[in-house]
Amino acid sequence: MPNPRRMSRRAWVLTWAVLCVAGLTATAWLQAAASPQEARPERHIRAECREHIAEIEGQLGRARWNGEEKVGIVTVLPIGVDCADERADLLRGDR
Repeated sequence: MPNPRRMSRRAWVLTWAVLCVAGLTATAWLQAAASPQEARPERHIRAECREHIAEIEGQLGRARWNGEEKVGIVTVLPIGVDCADERADLLRGDR
């Protein structure tokens, strides 16, 4: 008389395959639901421009806190440092 609890190897492999596919599908669905749809990767800022960009962000933050709509920003860069791309991205709102 055969043992009814015993499963063949094919049944075990099929069971594991179904469980793996279900787990991968659930993981993909949860990651898609948890991540924002419009997420953009943050642009890399060169080391010599970080302090300059932080200063601009601080000035913009203070101006918004005070309710100013039009803001003039004055910053001074060290000689030989070109942060035009990073500054343009910040002011355009790409970050």
